[in-house]
Amino acid sequence: MQLTLMIFRYLSFLIILAVSASHFCSAQYLDDKVLMTVAGREVQAGEFIRMYLKSKNPDSINELDSYLDLFINFKLKVTDAIENGYDTTKAFKNELNGYREQLARNYIFDDKAMKEKVLREAYERSLWEVNAWHILVECPATAMPKDSLAAYKKADEIRDRLVNGNADFAETAKECSDDRSAVANGGNLGYFSVFRMIKPFEDAVYSLMPGEISIPVRSQFGYHIIRLADKRPSRGKIKVAHIMLSVSPDTDSIKEAEAEVEINRLYALLEKGNSFGELASKYSDHRESAQKGGELDWFATGEMPHEFSETAFALRDSGDFSKPIRTSFGYHIIMLLGKKSPGSFDDIRSLLESRINPNYITEKSKKSAVNRLKADYNYRINTGYLEWFRNNTDTSLLKGKVRYNYDNIPRGNLYTFANQYCTNEDFATYVEKTYSGSYGETLAQMINNMLDHYSANHILQYENSNLEEKYPDFRYLINEFHDGILLFDISSEKVWNRSQEDTTGLKNFYNKHKKEFGTEFAAIRGDVISAYQDWLMEEWLRKLKKKYAVKVDATILNEVSKKIAYE
Repeated sequence: MQLTLMIFRYLSFLIILAVSASHFCSAQYLDDKVLMTVAGREVQAGEFIRMYLKSKNPDSINELDSYLDLFINFKLKVTDAIENGYDTTKAFKNELNGYREQLARNYIFDDKAMKEKVLREAYERSLWEVNAWHILVECPATAMPKDSLAAYKKADEIRDRLVNGNADFAETAKECSDDRSAVANGGNLGYFSVFRMIKPFEDAVYSLMPGEISIPVRSQFGYHIIRLADKRPSRGKIKVAHIMLSVSPDTDSIKEAEAEVEINRLYALLEKGNSFGELASKYSDHRESAQKGGELDWFATGEMPHEFSETAFALRDSGDFSKPIRTSFGYHIIMLLGKKSPGSFDDIRSLLESRINPNYITEKSKKSAVNRLKADYNYRINTGYLEWFRNNTDTSLLKGKVRYNYDNIPRGNLYTFANQYCTNEDFATYVEKTYSGSYGETLAQMINNMLDHYSANHILQYENSNLEEKYPDFRYLINEFHDGILLFDISSEKVWNRSQEDTTGLKNFYNKHKKEFGTEFAAIRGDVISAYQDWLMEEWLRKLKKKYAVKVDATILNEVSKKIAYE
């Protein structure tokens, strides 16, 4: 019985939470009118209408009166729970706060819409392949301001040489890039598509026009200078088989020559009509694919070495095979097995969902909500005070070695919104206590970013604290959770648990009513307990009706009846 009730309670919460996503915007309630009082506690007509409409049986007619009785009984039980302090326990507060936290997110953030937007963006990018070059100036995410600034300045100077000095990108990359592969490839990354690079890098690449060089782009690795060389429609995916003779880049010239002779011999055999699969199984050094006749999994541009990928996609018809090519892994002969064009959004939606980091969606949703709320609440920054912080904050302060001279801090508010504000002293304290790692490239950017972070949390907390006032439906839902938890807890103690534990009362009840149950007690135990629970509930309600006065406003009830008739 207890387990069933717990499951019912959990499912009820899920149903309410799911329904709440609509915010019940279609209904207008009599929010300010008091329908009834129970032990002096007011119950608004809007709450009654809302709960009635949610529980309404479409096949039933004129059920308002019977529902009113049920609603009154419900409020009597909740009142009894409050009178007995059930709402003051730590367990109750934790549970209610947990429900509120989950529900509040639906009202503040639109994660579903943001997820759809991010998926669409990823899909649009997947329809293109980009060829990019880059130069990396290393700088870890935890670098101190002076080190971050030095790295940024170095990256900016390199970019200036490329843009204004017409320096060759490849030669500059070999000279300056901290990416060790640049010595060999001059910073060229070949063609790639969505999800192949870290997010800041990908975002920057897809924002460029061919030939354009980006400003320094920050990632966890440092600062990237990116040049977009080309952009072309996606070629989809391809399936090939290959024969590979493994040769490492540092192999001596004799072994290199031997491998080249051998791959040419195998190519000649293929031209004479020998089976590609048999040759791959017998001679290929890539044992995983050799066991399948050289067959590889489907892949897209950027998922294989550049030379391998370009050669594979250049093959036109299934069964065509390439001349021997050299990659960093060795020599290959590639045979085309099949091609498929990029799928529709619906075709690859699940793949896109599996590749997108949920934390990225959460952060994007938060940023979107903050921007919306700042506009709604007329967020304003005092630019003069912001400039003071830019000019009076240095690396020693951010390291915690010194503090602001509070006598010199201007008196006033750094920003305001709605009826809220942040004083200059408050922000100074925040800067002193919370700085860790890099917030930007320059001190001015760090101050800007720290202010964004501080104000975002401030405005989100304000919005959260005002949800009950701003959204009547939110208030009603929280009230439902509040009353539902209390109803469950007090009903457990007064009825359900008592019927299981009160063996004396159960026996007395059975002896008084045994003619209604037959002769075998063990066989009808469930019916006895159920009947005993009903009796306990009736006795409890009878006492509650005597103890707590209930007053219903007939005029308001008539308005409610008319309102419901039109729903």
